[in-house]
Amino acid sequence: MAVPRKRWTGTGRRRLAGVVAVVTGAVLASVALMAATSSTPTSTMAQAAGLFYGSSPSGAVAYAHPGGLVVAGRDNYQDQAFKDVSAGGGSVLIYLDPIIDNPYGRYHDMLINPSVCGPATSRWPGDHRANQWGHLTDFRVGSVLQDKIRCVLETMVAENPHMAGWFVDDLGSRSWFPGFDWANFPDKAAYREGAIALSQTLRSVADEHGLVFIVNGTWSPNDGGGYPNPSKSGNALADGGFVEHHDGEIDFFGPYACSSQWAAQSSVTKGEAINFAVTDTAAGLAEYVESGCYAYVNRQPTVEFGGVAPWGNSCITGLPPGVSC
Repeated sequence: MAVPRKRWTGTGRRRLAGVVAVVTGAVLASVALMAATSSTPTSTMAQAAGLFYGSSPSGAVAYAHPGGLVVAGRDNYQDQAFKDVSAGGGSVLIYLDPIIDNPYGRYHDMLINPSVCGPATSRWPGDHRANQWGHLTDFRVGSVLQDKIRCVLETMVAENPHMAGWFVDDLGSRSWFPGFDWANFPDKAAYREGAIALSQTLRSVADEHGLVFIVNGTWSPNDGGGYPNPSKSGNALADGGFVEHHDGEIDFFGPYACSSQWAAQSSVTKGEAINFAVTDTAAGLAEYVESGCYAYVNRQPTVEFGGVAPWGNSCITGLPPGVSC
């Protein structure tokens, strides 16, 4: 087992609920300077992160500082830029989507198709189209996919010593896929149970290696339900959640991210959630920063998934930069 170089270390004096724990005097000074020269939000409670799904993610190096956070894509995760981020003290999450049967990228091919981790997975009974990228996988408890996921996760850790964890797309307690009729879906309980089982495996592997994972899928009270308490927001097994282009909806997504249920069962972040939002507009960025419920916020329209630059300085958070020295 690889030894983690650095684990999340909370202050113990206040629950962060997804905000930055340590802000030095130097950072405060630079924030004040930025406030005098720009209309960019200057809250010290959140900082920038970026999604770098493009084939040449050189811009990720701007996040090569303690507290910096970037998300690598399906096929570019070993680019030198991500290794530089980790070496500089930043954290690199690698994209994984176990919910859609799109086999593009080494680890998705390993999960979906026959591989050293097991036989090919199946689609959920009923052949449910999720979106333009694929169909719903059969991730029910006891499925082939559930049997294979640990092997895939361990392979990712072994092959990427610079990784800090996973960005897990579409993993929620209910579906919001545009081509999916959730109201008439007959297996809602099985969907929730399968999502919890995937979260449990991710938590187990993450804890073993001192890593984290955040989920891009909702865990909303009484609408799929949070975990373990379905009447509360949040997934206690995940280190945080991701909110994608929901400008103007902070009245819902503020309390959603501030729920104490996030990360409650993580031995790495210990209830100090790492919530991350990307917005389309500067106004959207400001409302998520000012909510005090997000550790990371950036304005990154979909067309810019090649990555965007930080809007401010990185603050030390204690997130793991990787699994090796």
